[in-house]
Amino acid sequence: MARNLGSWWIKDGIDGRRLEAQGFASTLAGLSQFDWTQDHGDSDVLEKDFVTTANWVERTDEVDALMMSSHGSPSGFSVWGSNVTTGDAVDFGKSDLEIFATHACALLEHTSSNPVGRWIPAFERLHYMCGFHNSSYSGGGQDSRGTWFAIYAAWAHYMFLFLWDIPVREAWAEANEIVEGSQVQWAYLRATTDAAPTYNERLREAEPSDPTGVRSFWTARGTC
Repeated sequence: MARNLGSWWIKDGIDGRRLEAQGFASTLAGLSQFDWTQDHGDSDVLEKDFVTTANWVERTDEVDALMMSSHGSPSGFSVWGSNVTTGDAVDFGKSDLEIFATHACALLEHTSSNPVGRWIPAFERLHYMCGFHNSSYSGGGQDSRGTWFAIYAAWAHYMFLFLWDIPVREAWAEANEIVEGSQVQWAYLRATTDAAPTYNERLREAEPSDPTGVRSFWTARGTC
């Protein structure tokens, strides 16, 4: 069964944000192993897609992996007319979501005064949150960020007879090293367990085991 993908984007005058998010999903949608089932932009980027809301099923949890392009800060990211913050009832992966990737600035800032562990409560069964330690950019050479992430994470693997095979964490780093300058630092936060290790997790057709139970959380960042 094909795995589902989603794209969420708020242009705010920069169409590159749409291109980033849609590029990830559309690139993989050309493969039989994936389906692009959710695409939401501007006023259709709803707070309740990310925050637990009565009588509403978060559309972000109806996909296995998503790319979102929006404004961000260490405490949250923008949705249409509002923000999703670490203080909200966010439970990524309640049913399906494994990979949440976003270019939102500084969402994964990790300092002694502001540790990235603030996002741990948002991990229900989420495997990876991919983002940035500091500011990132859109609207120039960054338009292809999502496309490169998709190529490194899965497209090249299936197109080149399984000879290409790198994990999600490396795919995120490689994609951003292509499109960002050296002042930008990519980052990720991941959950893992002994029964469901995620360090070398790939984005593949097969559904991975979820890291549930006694988990540990790991973060890393690097210079683009």
